[in-house]
Parts: sequence; structure tokens; C-alpha cells
Amino acid sequence: MMDPTFTTGVPHAARAGALILASLLMVTGCSGTIEPGRSGSDGTPPRPSPAAMRLDKPTKVLGTWNESLDRRLTQVAQSNMGELKRLLDGEPLSALGTAYIPVKEEHSAELGLYRPGDERVVLLSGVSGTVADPERTLDLVFTRLTAITGVTPVPPGPIGGSARCGEGQSSGARVDVCAWADRHTLGMVHLFRFPQTAHPEETLR
Repeated sequence: MMDPTFTTGVPHAARAGALILASLLMVTGCSGTIEPGRSGSDGTPPRPSPAAMRLDKPTKVLGTWNESLDRRLTQVAQSNMGELKRLLDGEPLSALGTAYIPVKEEHSAELGLYRPGDERVVLLSGVSGTVADPERTLDLVFTRLTAITGVTPVPPGPIGGSARCGEGQSSGARVDVCAWADRHTLGMVHLFRFPQTAHPEETLR
């Protein structure tokens, strides 16, 4: 289930969310990789046929953040991925859910796997398939994120489609949430413990 513990706030991570999603929503067709930022003759990003599309997991996000080994984090992203699958019209063609962290994880008997000095986390979830109505699908995504507020349409960046972001709290920690959809792909990013006074979207300009 998507995290039900969000409370109030105002989105500050719109561009970060959209551009992290862009790194997720790289699509691979039969003839090779098509990057969302490359425009076709009409100025819109080219897309392969829906049957050829799949999601590629980014090696890194935010420039240097590596994938986490902590199952407690990746299981939340995979649970979100499962909820996104339910919003597709038919079976998914590809799906992923994982977490990224800014520091090398360490292990202790008391804490288990932990992140010394920096508790920020990016959770990334996405699916490809058929999205019958992207705007309505985004409505459903945020309806299922209980009590999240400040949900606002944001520029989707080079990937096109539609994007929205909002903010909340989970277990006392600040969370920015962005979701993105077009006719063939659906993705969501959670930014945990980014400070409210910071603007993480600026790190991806």
C-alpha cells in the first residue's frame, strides 16, 4: 500500500521530482534507446510503439546517489510499484521499484543497515503499459496517498506527459511526492527528509 501517513505541507521539489522521473522513464524500443529529451519533427519527444516500451532503472539519480541495499526502503518502493500496476489498463509491460541514497550504507548490530550522516532517501517506482486516461490516473494516485496536501500540476520537463507534486509527513519526516503519467508510462518519486528550506529541484537544473 502507498504510505498512508502523509499530513500537510506545500510542494518544493517539483523540478527534482519531474527530472528524477525523467531518468526513470527512459524507454527502450526494438531499435535502441530513445531519450525523453530528444524531439521529433513536430517538437514532441518521440516514442516507440507501446509494445516495445520498457522502463530502465537508473544507475544513479541526483548525479551521485546510488541504489540502496536496504530492503526496508526498497520494499516500500516496490509496494508503490504494485499500486501503480493496478492503475494500468491491462498487464504491465515492465515495472520497477527501488530506493536511492546519498551516502554509503553501513551495518551495525543495533541499527542494521543505516546511512551515516545523511538520512535523505529517494524512492522511485514506475510501470509501463497502457494508461487509458493519464489525468484521471494521477487523480487516483494522489487519492491513495492519504491526507497529502498541496498537490499541484508542475511542468513535466523533457519527458512530456502530465506531472503533479505534493508534500506531507511520514513518521515525523518531511516527504515530497511527485507523480507523472502519459499514455504508456506511470511513475512516482518520494523524496524523504529533504529540508523544507532547501529547494532540491535546483540541484537538477
